[in-house]
Amino acid sequence: MSRLSAGDRLRRMLELVPWVMSQGGAPLAEVVQRFDYPEAELREDLLRVLFVVGLHPFTPDELIYVMGLDEEGEGGWVAISNADYFSRPLRLTPAQALGLIGAAKALLSGADPEGPLSRGLAKLASGLKISVGDDLDVNLGESADDWIPPLLGAAQDRRRVRMRYFSFGRGQVSDRVVHPYRVFSEMGNWYVQGHCQKADGVRIFRVDRIRALEVLDEAFDPPDEAAAPSAFQARDDDPRVVLRLAPEAAWAIESYPAEELSVLHSGQVDATLPISHVSRLERLLLQLGDQAELRHADPPVAYDQARRAARRVLARYRPEPSRK
Repeated sequence: MSRLSAGDRLRRMLELVPWVMSQGGAPLAEVVQRFDYPEAELREDLLRVLFVVGLHPFTPDELIYVMGLDEEGEGGWVAISNADYFSRPLRLTPAQALGLIGAAKALLSGADPEGPLSRGLAKLASGLKISVGDDLDVNLGESADDWIPPLLGAAQDRRRVRMRYFSFGRGQVSDRVVHPYRVFSEMGNWYVQGHCQKADGVRIFRVDRIRALEVLDEAFDPPDEAAAPSAFQARDDDPRVVLRLAPEAAWAIESYPAEELSVLHSGQVDATLPISHVSRLERLLLQLGDQAELRHADPPVAYDQARRAARRVLARYRPEPSRK
């Protein structure tokens, strides 16, 4: 039996979990045969993948529990608990459906109107008895609206642009000349990917942080292949930090790209994150408060970095002593 793709393994897992639960457990050999699942891969997925799947806040009592296999994956019987939500179709509340429609609408710019995303959006809107465009409209920000058309034109015509850009991570405004390769949206924001002459490399710029933009007459030659755009691309020299996150701080993993994750028995997660600048780390630590602990940093940063940042913030609001 050939090795399954990740997509095939996911589809089989979604099918076998409710079946195993409905049977109260089953011999591993029967699961292998029924779902055409190579035994070695099935043991690995049950022990290493399904074990860390669950519901927020991802505490041990909310994670799927696999019984019948030991820590090495040995055993001929398998049973599954804590996965009752797989036994019935998933239902969205009206508020959840409306949020999903809004997110899909934000991604539809330039998409095929007859494509799967557009069709799915229309079907979902029909279920809520609303009309996308009449009852619901999505605006990604005036700044983005101002800069997107000239950026799209520059990318299509292969023209360089000069921009004044605010870097949120460094808290600085700088002037840059960029060769725009792609303009794309992700998670409700617009970005431009291109070669930055100032940085001498490919960078991602958030469009609503552009303060001024000028399309130049100078042309550029695009690379043969550019990497698929993503809103964040860590550099090799970016600091890496390991944060121990409480279960209720799982949102940080969704908001900040993690290179490694390790789930502890306590439900805490050790996450290795690339940080573009120490100020970005400080903001994250201040948001997380006592729900995060800085375990390691390379290159090293102070373990009380959050406390230092908090002191600087408080100092700004303390009134200066009166002078007589």
